Amino acid sequence: MSTPAAQIKDVVFFGPFSLVAGERLLTREGVPVELGARALDILISLVSHPNEVVSKRDLLARVWPDVTVEEASLRFQIASLRKALGEGREDARYITTLAGRGYCFVAPISRASDQGNVQAVVDASYAPDNLPSRLIRMVGRADDVHTLANQLITARFVTVVGAGGIGKTTVAIAVGHYLKRIFAGALLFVDLGMLSDPNLWQRP
Repeated sequence: MSTPAAQIKDVVFFGPFSLVAGERLLTREGVPVELGARALDILISLVSHPNEVVSKRDLLARVWPDVTVEEASLRFQIASLRKALGEGREDARYITTLAGRGYCFVAPISRASDQGNVQAVVDASYAPDNLPSRLIRMVGRADDVHTLANQLITARFVTVVGAGGIGKTTVAIAVGHYLKRIFAGALLFVDLGMLSDPNLWQRP
């Protein structure tokens, strides 16, 4: 595996976090996060290969290059990393375990250069985002939110369809809040429900 720090340019953003691999610094909304050296090495390795499986063997070689340790040590550090990231709170999801294979960083990420390009467009073209407040807690929709967020990062256009009242708008709003930082606030909520109002189509 190549050196992860060399693969991450400048700052990497995911959720409320910023990671500067070269400085070995992880912050949450500007506040440094206390994280052990081993757990930070794991995070850098995983973020260097987003949405790819990093094998346990590669992680052990990266984090413990000169010693032989049991996989239990790796599991302990993964658990510490998840706790530091607050995984599970407000449906936050960053690291997935693939049994018998390894681990995968699944949260959408952006880099400092991407942030600068997006922010220039935002400043020139967008008013502040008008996203409605998200529900404090959704039940059984975390996977949907993460799947849609990753699809938007890749495809930039995603349609959510389904019967009325199943929660499509709620999920879409949650996705918007999830990606708010990555898209540097370039979000606009448009309620198309008003188009179904027959009064709007009556001629004067």
